[in-house]
Amino acid sequence: MFELNRGRLNLLLATAAFTISSAGSVLLHIVLAMAIYARTGSGLMTSLFVSLQWVPALLVVLVRSDWDHGMDPRVRWYLLDLLAAALTLPILFFVEASGYLPVVLLLLVRGIVDHVNRINKTVAARALFPKEKATHYASFLQTGYHLGIGIAAIAGIFLAGRIDLHAVVLLDALTFVVAAALVYFTRCVEPIEPAPPARRPPLAHRIADYRDALAGDRRLFVCAILMPLTATFFQGSYSVLQPIFPVQKLGLGAAAVSASYVLASLAIIAGSASFSYFCKKRQPFDQPFLQTRVLVGALSLLAAGLYVGAVWTDSALASAAAYTLMIVVFEFIWMTGYGGTVAYAPKGQLGSVFGISFAIGCFLASVLAAAVGMLLDYLGNDFLRLVGLLMLLFLTIVGYAVAAGDKPAVPACSDSGPPA
Repeated sequence: MFELNRGRLNLLLATAAFTISSAGSVLLHIVLAMAIYARTGSGLMTSLFVSLQWVPALLVVLVRSDWDHGMDPRVRWYLLDLLAAALTLPILFFVEASGYLPVVLLLLVRGIVDHVNRINKTVAARALFPKEKATHYASFLQTGYHLGIGIAAIAGIFLAGRIDLHAVVLLDALTFVVAAALVYFTRCVEPIEPAPPARRPPLAHRIADYRDALAGDRRLFVCAILMPLTATFFQGSYSVLQPIFPVQKLGLGAAAVSASYVLASLAIIAGSASFSYFCKKRQPFDQPFLQTRVLVGALSLLAAGLYVGAVWTDSALASAAAYTLMIVVFEFIWMTGYGGTVAYAPKGQLGSVFGISFAIGCFLASVLAAAVGMLLDYLGNDFLRLVGLLMLLFLTIVGYAVAAGDKPAVPACSDSGPPA
């Protein structure tokens, strides 16, 4: 009973910390992006600033992705939050300068710290939460992260241009300090294994370990591939269409573009929260994996259909409804992949599997985002053909992954989750 109560308190503290720190970071990025465009008038500079937000995930994996070992993940969490706060404060000296290169570089370094901590937070779930609740609580923790993004996205729309940049930087640094204080009061409820001898296997070996882990348990393969797939085909494409589609196809103004960001934020929160509730009630990863495969296949078809419907209709209301529901479903699928990765990753490899999958998603999403812009020009802003092609490719890959999930797990991974 003590472990369960302590686990619930840990969940409350950790989720609050994740929500607060993610809200501060995203708000700073939104306000800075708008300020950079307003002051420079350069779409190239603005797109460079936005695209660099994807880079830290790749850099972290190149250096190290096995964050399951070494320092207590709880201690590492609050120390990294304090380091992020310290890296944020120097931005104060450059936000009023004519050039934004120092700001971009500082945020790039801080982004590396943030991403290391995001991997570490996933690892910490196995130490902070009781074993039987780890997957459900980890999914709830991610809901807090998405809630923070939603709060920041909505606030950014209304505060951009109305709040001093120095105040936003100070607020962001403060959110990291508050988050560190909240995590400090958590306590581990599951034993942490002694750290192995220090070693930094080269990237090729870590990728080989990642490949072997996914090949050894096809349940893990399905779940780990869902994160980069959904991030690439959905978030990587609709993030480009958000400021273009309402104007070009529906003939609406800037207010509709702002509304699309609000709807996306609310939908992400709804999708993440609904998965957390589903995970609590149904405990899907304790059931035969066939149920998860069927669910993923059905939801993928639904998400693809909603996406196509959103760009097919000429009704702004119908398009907004389909777009919002599409993001709810896409987020539910992403969370299924995340929850399954927590449940099935071999002991000692959770951080590496999550980190590499997340980095692949960041890289492919950034590539697709660039390709979407070029395809729109090539197709003459034919949104239906563009989204139709993307969804056809997405469903083909998901269909292959779901079909591959019927292969049995090998004994080496049998302790990472229930039998398939």
